[in-house]
Amino acid sequence: MTTLDIGAVRDWLGRLPGGSPAGRYADDWDAFAKLDRPVVTLFGSYDTGKSSLLRRLLADAGSEVPGWLTISARHETFEVNDVELGGCVLRDTPGFVVGASDVRAQNNSRRAMAAVGLTDVGIAVLTPQLVTAERDVLRALFTRGWPAGTMWFVISRFDEAGVDPEYDLDQYRELGARKIRELRELFGLDDGVPVFVVSQDPYQTAGPDTDLGPETWDAFRSWDGMDGLADALKAVSAPPGWRDAAGQRYWTAVLDETVTELRGQLADYTARAREAASGVARREGWEKELDILDQAARAGLDGLVDEVLRRPGESQSDALRAEIQRTLDTWFTRHQDRLERLRQSIRKTRERERARPSWADFTSLVTALETDGTPAPDGPGGAAGHVEKVGSMLIGALKVASEAAGSTSGPKTRVVKAAEGVGRHLGTAEAFLPLAVYLTDVVGSRLADRARAGQDRAAAGQREKVAAEVTRRVLDTWQPFVDDVRDEIIAETADQVDLDAGLRELVERLREAVAEGESLLRRG
Repeated sequence: MTTLDIGAVRDWLGRLPGGSPAGRYADDWDAFAKLDRPVVTLFGSYDTGKSSLLRRLLADAGSEVPGWLTISARHETFEVNDVELGGCVLRDTPGFVVGASDVRAQNNSRRAMAAVGLTDVGIAVLTPQLVTAERDVLRALFTRGWPAGTMWFVISRFDEAGVDPEYDLDQYRELGARKIRELRELFGLDDGVPVFVVSQDPYQTAGPDTDLGPETWDAFRSWDGMDGLADALKAVSAPPGWRDAAGQRYWTAVLDETVTELRGQLADYTARAREAASGVARREGWEKELDILDQAARAGLDGLVDEVLRRPGESQSDALRAEIQRTLDTWFTRHQDRLERLRQSIRKTRERERARPSWADFTSLVTALETDGTPAPDGPGGAAGHVEKVGSMLIGALKVASEAAGSTSGPKTRVVKAAEGVGRHLGTAEAFLPLAVYLTDVVGSRLADRARAGQDRAAAGQREKVAAEVTRRVLDTWQPFVDDVRDEIIAETADQVDLDAGLRELVERLREAVAEGESLLRRG
C-alpha cells in the first residue's frame, strides 16, 4: 500500500495562491498528536442519538455530564467537543446533513468530517434504518485507511426499531442480528469490524435530563447492549501504528478537500476571468467605434466654415452669421445623433449583461475585493475549517495581482465622473451659445464686406484666420460630447478591465496548484 508524502503535501499547501494554510493544519495535527491517550470520535448524521449515547456512557461511568451536552429532538450539537472517559478522550461531533443547502448545516457537516480525521478510533452511529442519503459519505470515510479495530459501528436507539424487548426479547435480538448482517453487507465489512446494537435510553426514560446516575437504566441492562460498548471502550489502547494511520487519514483528507475546493474556485475564477475578458473586448470595440465617429465628425468639419465664408450671396453680417450657424447646427446634429446611438447601444448591452447570472457573480467578487474579502470566523479548525479560508486567500492573491498589473484608478471614481457628465450638454443651442457670441463680434466687425473678402489678400487671410478660429471653437464644443461617451465606456467596463490581468494570472496559478495537488493524490 502506498503512503502519502505528508511533507510534500505541507510544502504544496505553503505555495497555494494567496498564502499558506499549512501552519493552521499543522497546529491542529500537533495538538492531536500530543495527546497521550487514544481519541475516540462519535460521528454520523443528525439525530442518530450521538449525544444521548455519550450521556449514557458518562452517567454509567459516574462522570459528570458537561453543560454543552444537550439532548433533544432538535439539531442541538454545533461544535466538536471532547470529554474524558476512562482512559480515552471521547469526542462528540455535529451531525452531518448530506446535500444541506443552509450554511450552518454545511459547516456542521464539514466540522464532523474534519474531526474524524483527527482520531484514533471512529464510531459511526446509525439509526435502526441504517443509512440512506449518507451512505456514500460514510463509505468514503471507511476507505481512508483504518487499521483493524479502529472503525466501529453502533446501531443506536434500537428500542425504536419496531420490536419491544419487554414483550419479545428473542425477536428483538433476532432483529438486531439481522441488522448487523445488513450493515456488513452494505459496506462490505468483515466479521472483525465491531458492531454494537444499543438502546441508550429505552423508552426515553431519561428524556432531556443530564443530571442522572447509572441506576436510571438498571432495569434495561440485560438487553440494552450498553455494557458491551462500555467494556470495549475501556479496553481501547492506541499503539503507534494507529496514530501514524491517523496522520495518513488526516493529511489525505486535507489534500483531498483542498484540491476539491481549489477545483471549485478554479471553475468560478475561470468564469469571472471570461467576464473580465469580455469587458476588455467591449471597451476596445466601443472605443474604436467612438474614435471612428469622432474622426468622421472632424473630417466633416474640416473646411466647412471656410466654405461658408467663400459662398457668394448675402453680404449682411446677420445673414452670414445665420448661415454659419445653420451649417454648424446641421453638422453637429448629425454627429451628435451618431454619438447618442452609440451611447444607447452601450446602455442596452449593459442592461443585457446585468441580467446574466455571471454578472451577479462577478459583482460579488468586486464587492469582496472592496471589503478585503474577510469573512467572519466560523467555528474551530480542522481540515474543513481551514478549507473555508481558501476563498479569502484567493481574494488577497487577486488583489495583489491586480495592483501589480497597474490598475491605478478606482472604478467608483470613473463611474461617478461619467454619471456627472451625462446630460451636461443638453443641445445644440446651449452648446453653441459661446460660439454665437463670437460670430456676432467677429463677423460683424471683420467680415461685413464679403465681396472684398474674395479679392483682397489681407481679407482672404483674415477669412482663413476666422474660419480656423471658428473651427477650433466648434471642436472645443464637440470634444466634451465625445469625452462623455468615452467616460461612460470606461465606467461601464472599469471593473472588468481592472481585474482582467489579475484574474488571468490567478486562474493560471490555480490550474498549476490543482494539477500538482491531483498528482500528490494519485501518488498517495
